[in-house]
Amino acid sequence: MLRVSRTNIGPLGLWWYTVDRWMLFGLIVLGCVGLFFSLAVSPAEAISIKTSTYFFLTRHFIYCCISLFCLIFISILPPDKTRKLSLLIFLFSLAGIFLTLTIGVNSGGASRWLPIFGFTIQPSEFLKPSLIMIVAWFLARSRIERNNTLQIIPILLLFFSIILLLLQPDVGQSILLFISVIGLMFFNGLPWKVVFGLGSFSIVGAVFLYFNFSHVSLRVDNWLNAWFNPELLDSRPTQASSAIDAFENGGLFGQGIGEGWMKYNLPDAYTDFIFAAVAEEGGLLVILLIILVYGFLIIRGFSKIQTLNNYFNQLSASGLLLIFGLQTLFHMAVNLSLIPAKGMTLPFISYGGSSIVALGICMGMFLSLTKKDDPRSRSKNSELNYTGIQF
Repeated sequence: MLRVSRTNIGPLGLWWYTVDRWMLFGLIVLGCVGLFFSLAVSPAEAISIKTSTYFFLTRHFIYCCISLFCLIFISILPPDKTRKLSLLIFLFSLAGIFLTLTIGVNSGGASRWLPIFGFTIQPSEFLKPSLIMIVAWFLARSRIERNNTLQIIPILLLFFSIILLLLQPDVGQSILLFISVIGLMFFNGLPWKVVFGLGSFSIVGAVFLYFNFSHVSLRVDNWLNAWFNPELLDSRPTQASSAIDAFENGGLFGQGIGEGWMKYNLPDAYTDFIFAAVAEEGGLLVILLIILVYGFLIIRGFSKIQTLNNYFNQLSASGLLLIFGLQTLFHMAVNLSLIPAKGMTLPFISYGGSSIVALGICMGMFLSLTKKDDPRSRSKNSELNYTGIQF
């Protein structure tokens, strides 16, 4: 265990005694699990595209190092600096999304990536944590100042962001962002009438997506047919059917590391379907351990939020943790064919540079907001101190 003297008044010593070390270690464990299974799964994809066997593993390691740096650096920052940083990230993310519509890299009919120095960046991944922070700020100001008009701004920002994402198109990120922001507004005390109205709007939005985006209707139809009309499906294996087969092949103890066949049949086995690939090679026991780590992080995170005495910190930390939890849930649900395929990565385990780095930023912000109070810097007159909120 790293030991830093309590008399050390530097930022590193202060950070070590105020940050939630259990959550920090849990996130690092997830990153190590991701690297381990990237070693087992990604070489098949590298060989299929005729590149170096460990091409994706090398890049995955680089992304994890960058993500860890962002996680620690941002968690050292005080919450007010974190909020200002989120505004910069939000503006750069919006600019990046605009650029993807004109000079973005097109893949699978979507233009979501920007080419930079031999790498590709997906700006929408960085939009999620930054938008949550900004929305939380306006909601906190609205509640403290009793000014309901300030709640209109988060809704406008949300729909503006979703419109940009749908132009790429990126339906999965749009749905995740919508649910996260609405969940944040619910935490803030959204009236039930508004909740009902938004629920009705969600149904209308789902119908709109189904009839206006061909890939959405195709995925929904395949998912419904897989459950109710399997005879209508093509005899060729689909992503969902291959994922279910991988779970069945894995059994309790798995086929053995590197022995699974799914990675040879699906191009996204190391990204969007890593959970199924892990289940096939590691078995039920391994994925249960992974689920326990995620469950521990989410439960500990929300219990930590309840101890905060700053309303903005509570609200924004809840939103950041909600993104982390929902993305985990969506990925697992897709792999288990409980919902249609969405193309969502498993946090800190799936391959994907933008996703890993953006999640490092997201959880770095969370750790910054949930640090223990420093008596030397505690403000008794903070305009955002509020102790009455409970989740």
